[in-house]
Amino acid sequence: MDMTTTDIKNTLIKEVEYLSPDALQEVLDFVEFLKIKRCRRRAQSGPSQLSVYDELHAMEMNSLIHLEEEFANYKENYPHE
Repeated sequence: MDMTTTDIKNTLIKEVEYLSPDALQEVLDFVEFLKIKRCRRRAQSGPSQLSVYDELHAMEMNSLIHLEEEFANYKENYPHE
């Protein structure tokens, strides 16, 4: 039996309903990763395949990823005295 898009969305909502905040953040991170992946594929297909929204979203996500990498282990690397 094939699920419709609506069925899939409803199932996802039911599945995440009781997850912890940390687990919910992981799900959100994965969704964002999938969006970036889709944007990159479209960009490789040619600029006409990428909407302005997708380009801006990909730029925003790349900036966030860069910032997270820059500040990884910040407290350990720069302890406050």
